[in-house]
Amino acid sequence: MKMSKLKEIKRESYFTRVRKRWKRRDVLEINPDHSKYIFTQYIRCGLRTFFLKTTEFKSEIKTEDYQKIVVDEAICDLNNTAVHFHSYAPAVFELLRKRVGLTSTEYTDTVAPPESDTFYLEFLSNSKSGQNFFFTNNKQFMIKTITKEEVRFFLEIMPRYIDHFMQFPHSLLVKFVGLHSIKLRKLQRPVYFVVMLSIFYPGERISHRYDIKACQIGRFTKPAPDGSNVVVVLKEKNWNDRKLELGQQREWFLKQIKLDTEFLKEIGVLDYSLLVGIQPLHHDELKEGKDLPTIFTRVQKSVAKTQSVYQWPQQVSSSSSLSTSPGSSQKYRKPDDEIDSTSLPGMINDGEGPSSSSSKPSDSHTCLEVETGELEECSSKLTNGHAGRANGISKKIHSNGNAVKSSTFQKSSPSSIEMHCPFAKVSEEEAIQQNRRLLPNYKNELHVLDGEERYYMGVIDFFTRYTFKKKLENAYKRILYPPLSFSTVPPDVFARRFNKYWEEHTK
Repeated sequence: MKMSKLKEIKRESYFTRVRKRWKRRDVLEINPDHSKYIFTQYIRCGLRTFFLKTTEFKSEIKTEDYQKIVVDEAICDLNNTAVHFHSYAPAVFELLRKRVGLTSTEYTDTVAPPESDTFYLEFLSNSKSGQNFFFTNNKQFMIKTITKEEVRFFLEIMPRYIDHFMQFPHSLLVKFVGLHSIKLRKLQRPVYFVVMLSIFYPGERISHRYDIKACQIGRFTKPAPDGSNVVVVLKEKNWNDRKLELGQQREWFLKQIKLDTEFLKEIGVLDYSLLVGIQPLHHDELKEGKDLPTIFTRVQKSVAKTQSVYQWPQQVSSSSSLSTSPGSSQKYRKPDDEIDSTSLPGMINDGEGPSSSSSKPSDSHTCLEVETGELEECSSKLTNGHAGRANGISKKIHSNGNAVKSSTFQKSSPSSIEMHCPFAKVSEEEAIQQNRRLLPNYKNELHVLDGEERYYMGVIDFFTRYTFKKKLENAYKRILYPPLSFSTVPPDVFARRFNKYWEEHTK
């Protein structure tokens, strides 16, 4: 007997509710009954007021943009309270958001939703940082309070931080996409907070989470009891002799860790850690990432000049000007304005022929047919984890000529296929120099590596400097503990130990 329409709707609604509860088993909604509800609503109102007022950012980043502070006053729609809101270096963060594929509308509506009943989420974890941190409603971004000293330090190193990401677009350093402060009264101390990409997004299937500093003292966490909703972030002594099974991506991973820790050593910080989330992969997921259409899509976004996390492709105009971050000779391409993804260079609408202007060679890359055998060769080279090694083959895909009619693979003959082309890609030399890898066809790809399992990874908490106080702490702990077993060591020692740990715990 068939289920009635009403029962079918009720059944679907029930399973939808169960799925939502499962996805949010590790978080708590910050609703009107929550002690932090008012605080999060002040943040929402302040962020939304700022982004709705600021519709355009400067097209080029200059030194003064790193020091700019925009002051706004927002009226919270919850209780009509005036909120004094400061945004630090807004043009710089807008640049970084575009580099990771975030549109202004998407970012605003996610971080500062228009409705007050779209609640933020409190992360239920065993963290002892003492700071407040919570997620946006979809867990895509984390908002974390920081101290005034950390703000000063971040603003000081920001040009170098941005430059590092421009030089190494696939860096594992956490991506900060906003820095702000709020206060209610003029004489009140402001609360500072950063907005960052969540490393564990989307992560509903993550089975284990680790925070690894590569030391031993105080690095054990008691696992959560059965049935608990608290997500326990485990540490080195819980990790024991486990190894990340990265396979052919191990070489890329170790090199990127070395590049990132070299940067952290240069800015004089220590006590950072690598967050690792482990998610088992089903057989069909392992197979899916290796078919030719998926491989080609991954190749395109891995070597695109405009870096992407959640959206690809994006427009990169051949006439874009180049900007340079302060203190660096490295030039990078300025992101263009947002465009309709249905109208991209190298594409024409179905049923339309090439326009008259297409007969004239242009700087935009268009596509020709490529032999299936070349794609298979490209696939086998790219699956070793390094984007640059197959770029020489992928050059055969690009030529100034007529565009194809679709962005999908279309069978045109037994021996060839048509495909969408990457229209602004880096050269083979650039890809190797920037240590690019073959990104997964998945959300949050800058922080996701697929090996035998899916790994969510990112370097966090790199605002601790090796001050005189830390040097005294180091001297004291050297008396109590074995050498190099604690986290408070000089930045160069910390970086060297960190690299050695991951060399020994990957395969």
